[in-house]
Amino acid sequence: SMAYFLAQKGHSITVFEAEDKPGGMMRYGIPRYRLPRDIIDQEIEIIQALGVKIEYGKRLGTDFTLDDLRQQGFNAIFVGIGAWRGMGLRCEGEEHPDVWKGIDFLYNVEVGKIDKLNGKVLIVGGGNTAIDAARTSLRLGADPVHILYRRTRKEMPAHEIEIEEAIYEGVNIEFLVSPSKVVVDDNGKIKGLECVRMKLGEPDKSGRRRPIPIEGSEHLIEGDYIIGAIGQRPDK
Repeated sequence: SMAYFLAQKGHSITVFEAEDKPGGMMRYGIPRYRLPRDIIDQEIEIIQALGVKIEYGKRLGTDFTLDDLRQQGFNAIFVGIGAWRGMGLRCEGEEHPDVWKGIDFLYNVEVGKIDKLNGKVLIVGGGNTAIDAARTSLRLGADPVHILYRRTRKEMPAHEIEIEEAIYEGVNIEFLVSPSKVVVDDNGKIKGLECVRMKLGEPDKSGRRRPIPIEGSEHLIEGDYIIGAIGQRPDK
């Protein structure tokens, strides 16, 4: 977007793209069923027609630095790298290879590293990434798909239409539960998530009522794969 508007004003623009295709989070973080890739490609063609140059496979901090760009004579630098690092579940056993962060899962689906899921999928979170991961899992063959959220539907940050469509497609949403441990069998295969039931207390800094664990409410929710979608931050 920055390249598009600056190019219209007559500036000479170069975009440095870490991946081998353009679009950033729109391509690698938003599923195809929500944003068809031909639409992205058409938008990029319009931007390039304005004279914008795109260099692929160039990652900031690895292939070049901001000082490098200044030395090359660029007069201004805009950094729009997005929030690609998913936050962990903060529970025991989350380092298991079949526990994925939401944005990593969506990226790996887009690049073809994950093209099929057989079994039960548990997704922790209540935002749009959680919904995207759930609906994508269904499309890859997972059954059933459960979203586990520590508050109620009223507090879910995901868009209401996304929640409704996920439920319509068959995603199960269980409210007022929070994971405490990834449970594996003797062979190291995931059995599911040990979860604690929650109740809502007073509002926290976000304005939503704070979830409070209910003592002695631990229980197992079975699953073969676990996807954590509880937040993202920029890569340092």
